[in-house]
Amino acid sequence: MDRISLTDLYRYVSLGNIEFLPEGKKFIFVRKRMDKKQNKYYSDIWIMDVSGRNRRQLTFGKFDSSPKISPDGKLLAFTSKREKDSQGTELYILPLDGGESKLVKTIEGGVQSLEWIDNTKLAFVSAVRPDGKAPEKEPPEKKVYEIERIPFLGNGAGFTDGRYGHAFLLDINSGKLERLTEGETHVRGVSPSPDGRKLAVVMLDNPEQRPIWASLYVIDLKTRDRIRLFNDKVSVMYAEWKDNDNLYALITDFKKGFATNPKVAIARVPTKRTRTIFDGDLSFFNSLNSDVRGVGGRQIRVHNGSLYFITTDGPKAVIKSVDNKGKLSTVLDVNASIDCFDIAPDGTIVFTMMNPTYPLEIYKSKKGKIRKLTSFNGWIRKYRLSEPEGFKVEASDGKVIDAWIMKPVEFEEGKKYPTILEIHGGPKTAYGYGFIHEFQLLAASGYAVLFCNPRGSDGYGSEFADIRGHYGERDFQDIMEVVEYAVNNFDFVDADRLGVTGGSYGGFMTNWIVGHTDIFKAAVSQRSISNFISFYGTTDIGYFFAEDQIGGNFWENLEGYIRQSPLYYAPNVETPLLLIHSLEDYRCWVPEAMQFFTVLRRLGKEAKMVLFPKENHELSRSGLPVHREKRLRAILDWFESHLKVRKGDTE
Repeated sequence: MDRISLTDLYRYVSLGNIEFLPEGKKFIFVRKRMDKKQNKYYSDIWIMDVSGRNRRQLTFGKFDSSPKISPDGKLLAFTSKREKDSQGTELYILPLDGGESKLVKTIEGGVQSLEWIDNTKLAFVSAVRPDGKAPEKEPPEKKVYEIERIPFLGNGAGFTDGRYGHAFLLDINSGKLERLTEGETHVRGVSPSPDGRKLAVVMLDNPEQRPIWASLYVIDLKTRDRIRLFNDKVSVMYAEWKDNDNLYALITDFKKGFATNPKVAIARVPTKRTRTIFDGDLSFFNSLNSDVRGVGGRQIRVHNGSLYFITTDGPKAVIKSVDNKGKLSTVLDVNASIDCFDIAPDGTIVFTMMNPTYPLEIYKSKKGKIRKLTSFNGWIRKYRLSEPEGFKVEASDGKVIDAWIMKPVEFEEGKKYPTILEIHGGPKTAYGYGFIHEFQLLAASGYAVLFCNPRGSDGYGSEFADIRGHYGERDFQDIMEVVEYAVNNFDFVDADRLGVTGGSYGGFMTNWIVGHTDIFKAAVSQRSISNFISFYGTTDIGYFFAEDQIGGNFWENLEGYIRQSPLYYAPNVETPLLLIHSLEDYRCWVPEAMQFFTVLRRLGKEAKMVLFPKENHELSRSGLPVHREKRLRAILDWFESHLKVRKGDTE
């Protein structure tokens, strides 16, 4: 069997945005794929029977996405970009009984959180200025940004130009567009009540001074009256209607900062009464790492009055439910990563799922029996892949750390192999049952791959995830103890040929590691942080993320910021370091790499920097296809040149 190659990256198909038609016999989904020649992603919308038969393509635009079925099941709303000179996101309506798609409106500020109110109206979030005026259209060479508020930029969006997310209502017949929220507030999402009379809105009231505290409002769509649910002591992460009068809400008090797992509450709209029904310290949503996603979809649904949701449970992403009394039930427990789902009236669940040796496909579960419905990524079967072998390491303080090692694909007993330590981002994400092309490529190239979920990771409770004010301490110890265990217990791991890489928080940790140990012979730091002082004021999340994770602001905690910043340990670095960064990464801005590179070169250390134009923080997951290939090539070349894969390691 063949080994996977670098250019197989272009073959992956991403699937998501699953939604049942009202009767529960058919569902729609989005297929997304890469085109190497055009250096673009193309997406389209499909429909199929829940039996797995009668699959057909519904739309034939190149950029069709975000599909939503009308309540009566007759219309499909979706977004696209089909018009050559379009200045925004186009909203289309397609009759499902036949006919052509009709362009209803082009929305300059984009479309997020698209939902049907009834069979004639849509609600969504779009970015506009508080006064409703569009920014002046000027050629780039004449453009000037006048900035008065923070945040003033966004990863993947660039300078926000004074825009905030606001809720809108669109009549699909007349094209009339009505704005429902005002001011310097920022709407995160909307959810219409089942009867279409009310709209729940999750919104930041003060994005500048309270950037993580969101409120929940309900707008009466007839009178436009608005009420607020919950008080300032909690932040609302998400809301979904249980019925026409009651909302489920995910709320948090941030007692452990961003590590805090949310509680489930119910809010009764007519009385404004709220009560917490579940506080089980569970992670909501899928936090598992993968580089072959790209579509997304719903991870929370209400079915028969209960809240169904995807939770990261250690290395798995599974479906659980909570009823209105707070009773927790396991709905679908698999050693895999479930990415999105929907539930039919009869309880059938259709979902996307992957595992470490098979990318996303669509599956259904009925009465506990799982069946695969698609084989878009069936080509992967012809390749020899490396199956991660799980093991547990008892850390020096007694906590147990989940870890995995992947043998080289052409593994031979008695040989030693160069081994790459991979470190995930977040830090509140996790490794586990996600498919990662990069890992399989390294294994196919003759490397063993080592990875783990150290302190700070998601899926193990809030306390485990809480490393506030202690970056580079217990998390670093956990990782190094996993490395020590692997060297001592896997005789194929070559202790003289260890490499390390990671992105975002994993890039921070890579920078930290090379400043605190010399056991690695090569390192690749990606989209990293090197200096939390500069990170604070130059990124879209810096000022509130650093205050939470590092501890207050830097002018009152300068020692803490310096102590936890890898830049200040640069004189200790002996490991050759490659820094990979995107020029439009406003999550961890490029000066984080530039500073570290400059200091290392000034100190006479071996370092190289590779910068990607027109890319942001998502380069490894959704960057331009050719750039994603070049990124992987840069990583392979760096490790090859420094770890010197010996003849026979890949043969």
